[in-house]
Amino acid sequence: MSADVYEVTMPKLGESVTEGVVSVWLKQVGDPVAFDDPLFEVSTDKVDSEVTSSYDGVLLEILVNAGDTVPVGTPLARIGEPGAAAGRDSAPPAGTAPQAPETHEPAAKSALAAAPPAGDGQPGILLSPLVRRLAAEKGIDLASVSGSGVAGRIRREDIQQAIAAQPAASAEQGAVAQPPTTPVTPPVPTMAQPSVPATAAAPQPTAGAGGLAGDEVVKLSRMRLITADLMIKSLKTSAHVWTSVEVDFEHVEQVRQRHREQFKKTEGISLTYLPFIARAVCDALREFPVVNSSIHIENQTMTLHRYVNLGIAVDLSEQGLLAPVVKNADSLNLRGLARNIAAVAASARARSLSAADMSGSTFTITNPGPFASYASAPVINQPNVAILSTDGIARRPVAVGDAIAIHHTGILGFSYDHRAFDGATASLFLRYLRDAIQDRGWDAEFS
Repeated sequence: MSADVYEVTMPKLGESVTEGVVSVWLKQVGDPVAFDDPLFEVSTDKVDSEVTSSYDGVLLEILVNAGDTVPVGTPLARIGEPGAAAGRDSAPPAGTAPQAPETHEPAAKSALAAAPPAGDGQPGILLSPLVRRLAAEKGIDLASVSGSGVAGRIRREDIQQAIAAQPAASAEQGAVAQPPTTPVTPPVPTMAQPSVPATAAAPQPTAGAGGLAGDEVVKLSRMRLITADLMIKSLKTSAHVWTSVEVDFEHVEQVRQRHREQFKKTEGISLTYLPFIARAVCDALREFPVVNSSIHIENQTMTLHRYVNLGIAVDLSEQGLLAPVVKNADSLNLRGLARNIAAVAASARARSLSAADMSGSTFTITNPGPFASYASAPVINQPNVAILSTDGIARRPVAVGDAIAIHHTGILGFSYDHRAFDGATASLFLRYLRDAIQDRGWDAEFS
């Protein structure tokens, strides 16, 4: 390859990302490219990202079509000086007329042409699928958005600013609800999934071939397929065991009632049960560091993490799950945990998470409780060795001394990797967690 021709490769957008999908090319062959110009968008099993150019020059050649999935490090395009060779190392056979380097320009143009005009019908304004999806989901009128990109192109950051400028939604943001399945966080292996919406094929009534008349066949989304793959890998990797404990949340409920109005006024979010549980989890992980670890059977080692990066599973309107990470959660008080949990949940639903936001969890909480679940056995979020499920909290009869009282109670479900520790440790961990939730002087967190 000529020294003045540079190769653009599929970037590694997460510590365990191995491949990505080129969603759309933002430049055509022959277009001038400046350093830091948006070049293409890539979708991985974690996030959708806009990739900028590391070089100045002209886009000489596109090697991978939009929509193709390729491994990290695969050459995607070549950038160089106008007229530079596109990188074909061998000379044409003798007697053959020189030919222009083979390119995928038609594919690039078709990808660009496929992008519809902005919502106001302005022709010629290129919008990536990510920008169009964010605008549609949040009801943003693209005619009112000023683009900060090249030639006024509207970028993801512009849409995010428009979203932030909207009036605050009235829906409560404190609870991070999710169905009782496993989160998808960045691998590390992960359960994390790309923020790609589910796209169902048109219903196809079928008869025979395993289906009956009236059955509906739909195409699985990329997120669903990645989730399926990660769940199977986790089950094949870890020796899953489940145990649980019943917790009396009456004391927490009384504290919530005393402080919820002032908390909502000062923090702008609802005071839910989740930050209380997360605070107690961080303390329990300090007491039982083996639960906050990663195991490496092939090396016959275990890594004990002396910090808590807390994965929080977030439901994306039943289309999939993400598990963004609250970094150094053990350094935060209850208010700090509540703020950070609400923030990462909002970013997950806005599809604005970065790969860093999805990586590095050491322990994960999944929260199907708002859906009134009773007890759940989630799949471990690799490479964690355990995951906690916070199920529905409801008023139930309990024994208080020799009397019967009605208290708020719920089940905490705990899936753990039996390779890392045994049932005694799991039970002691849950007992510590239960006692911390029931007996801590929670009012001090609000003083």
